[in-house]
Amino acid sequence: MTDIAEKLDCLFQEFTNPQGKEYTYQEIEEGTGRAVTSTYVWKLRTGKANNPGFRVLKALSEFFQIPVSYFFDDDISPDYLQEMKLASQLRKQGVAQIALRASALDARGQQAVLEMIEYVRKAQGLSS
Repeated sequence: MTDIAEKLDCLFQEFTNPQGKEYTYQEIEEGTGRAVTSTYVWKLRTGKANNPGFRVLKALSEFFQIPVSYFFDDDISPDYLQEMKLASQLRKQGVAQIALRASALDARGQQAVLEMIEYVRKAQGLSS
């Protein structure tokens, strides 16, 4: 993964909005405080633009909650985005507390918690 379009596309696929869908270009524009326009995000993702400035990359990295170095490193491991996604999720209020409390449970208790979470997700219309 070496070009900006490919890296940005991976971010769209891995880091979804609270409904489990890809962020829209407009959501990213608003989420970056308009530091990056929706049109420019589209151009970057489709390869129509390929040389963004540091300010743009910084805004995108803050939006997706990943280190800006992601855009500069050509040797990203396949697990890197999964690790960044997990770290991002753990920073959300309550998620780390749930994970820490569940980690102290035995296997049956952890399975029960997972089943409860899946039940609530389905009730809220979220994907598995």
